[in-house]
Amino acid sequence: MIPTAPKVCLIYRDIITTYEGFGVQKPLHIVIIGGGAAGFFAALRAAEVAREQGQNVVVCILENSSQVLKKVRISGGGRCNVTHNCFEVPRFCQNYPRGAKELLSPFQRFQTQDTVAWFKSRGVNLVAEDDGRMFPDTDSSETIINCFLEEVKKLNIGLHLNHSVQSISRLENGQLRLNIKDHEAMVADRVLIATGSSQAGYTFAKSLGHNITELAPSLFSFKIEHPLLKDLSGLSFQRTKLKLKIEGAPLFKQDGPTLITHWGLSGPAILKLSAWAARDMMHADYKAQLIVNWLGYERIEQVQSLLTDLKETNAKSQIKNVYPSEVAKRFWLQALDVAEIPQELLWANLAKKQILKLAELLFSCAFEILGKNRFKDEFVECGGVNLREIDFKTLQSKLCPGVYFAGELLDVDGITGGFNFQNAWTTAWIAGTHMPVAPNQQNNDIYAPAGVLV
Repeated sequence: MIPTAPKVCLIYRDIITTYEGFGVQKPLHIVIIGGGAAGFFAALRAAEVAREQGQNVVVCILENSSQVLKKVRISGGGRCNVTHNCFEVPRFCQNYPRGAKELLSPFQRFQTQDTVAWFKSRGVNLVAEDDGRMFPDTDSSETIINCFLEEVKKLNIGLHLNHSVQSISRLENGQLRLNIKDHEAMVADRVLIATGSSQAGYTFAKSLGHNITELAPSLFSFKIEHPLLKDLSGLSFQRTKLKLKIEGAPLFKQDGPTLITHWGLSGPAILKLSAWAARDMMHADYKAQLIVNWLGYERIEQVQSLLTDLKETNAKSQIKNVYPSEVAKRFWLQALDVAEIPQELLWANLAKKQILKLAELLFSCAFEILGKNRFKDEFVECGGVNLREIDFKTLQSKLCPGVYFAGELLDVDGITGGFNFQNAWTTAWIAGTHMPVAPNQQNNDIYAPAGVLV
């Protein structure tokens, strides 16, 4: 349950005399647009820095819907893939098709081990799985959500639901005015835009002078119709090697687990491949050829040798009953049908041409991709605010002082495995660190209180 948020952002004009008459430091007002992973993390960091330095800072989060942290809740099938178990920054950055160079310096300041330590200090232990993905030891995303909500309450951060920002504009004194649907306008000294891949965030950025790079879906599965895959949904292969051929584009390669689905192929290797080829696939209208090496062997001769060994050691067995240990029997039987080899044939009677045909099917099976399939909620967008327009030391806009960006709204996206969340934590942490202490761009002689404009 989301706690009732104190209306700390709503400061009315009759309170101004309190500051002026009693010499109280005027508060710096920080407004976070977006109640997602980056928005929450930045708000917590900003409030924490302000408290440590004894600054009078008011922080609030504006969420346009009735629910916060939606992607956190559904990530990893409801378990929340918080980050990835890799502490070598250069190697970690290799998992970002876009933004790898820009993230090198930020990750030196806040990376996976810092994320793990941050959560641990708040009673949440992250555990790494064999593939490097890290989840809370409760295996529940609610653990992460509850942690954030408790910290919001502890740090007295305002949390305002159903507050849909319609526009952002700069006032003459340097402050920022936020027009909000069905609510009074608000004024802030600092604004962080952390709206993920929503169109609203791109609109805000453009209205403030920023350019948005070409947008394209990332992390999607492939729609494929092929007799080899028919009725085999749910079968997975752990060591596949994939090649993606797109007309007019370079060859894309990826290794790892692949999953057969109702609509074609998915799994970590497919999703990673889609991330690297996101824009090229979009330009090709998601039509391409996928070559699958089901067993992951380096050379076709190795597959031929495997089949030849099976023939020599199982000469009197029917071919349908003896097959490579790397594949399921259902897949093997279907492969025999596709290769036009009778299932009742004895291994002793399998010809060299048939061995070669089977080896080719297992080593380099070609599929025509007919389209993409995206997860309804748990998706990632390629593209966003042009990175050349952002100061990655602070995550402040180079074009509009006082405005900061974090998370997926930037032209940064990672492959599957916790990398997109780590981008959110890192960029949000840096923005949150600097928003309370950044040089004040406003005219101190003219003060408009944050909150309702009357």
